Amino acid sequence: MTQDTGQDLLQTRREDRVAVLPDDGLNLGELRHNTGFLLRMAWLQVSEKLEETGQAVTLTAAEYTILRMIALSPGVRQGHLAQALHIKPAAMTRIIRNFEERALVSRQIPDGDRRTVRLSVLPAGWTALEQARSLFGGKAEHERGTLSTAEQQQLNGLLRKFCGLDRSDTHAP
Repeated sequence: MTQDTGQDLLQTRREDRVAVLPDDGLNLGELRHNTGFLLRMAWLQVSEKLEETGQAVTLTAAEYTILRMIALSPGVRQGHLAQALHIKPAAMTRIIRNFEERALVSRQIPDGDRRTVRLSVLPAGWTALEQARSLFGGKAEHERGTLSTAEQQQLNGLLRKFCGLDRSDTHAP
């Protein structure tokens, strides 16, 4: 009996991994209780289901998040957004420039403070957000996995608490 290598396991389809892991005697040990590991595994499952949908959208999940936050906070400072999303300022500048080239956002630099850049969503950005909302808007089936709706809401509440976000957005689903 040959032992599967980690690389072989990574190259199998998700359905195969779900069936293989429990039957293969793979011991997750303390990883079953490791929040980072569990979040990573959950994200991988969500990402794979997104790819399976094959829907054509003009935004990635990360772009959707950034653009949605700009839409929810018109005039937000670019630096503040980068800080809130843990994105390095130079990387955020590249992302916003890309959004500008695609006519998704506009940048305004106030007269009194040339270092501040304020962002707002343009009509093409609103269209892109609306097209991507069914995939990334938080209510899609692929984000629930095998959880019931109530379990998904409980998980989301716990994750908001874990991230310290439960205080700032009380009207989130």
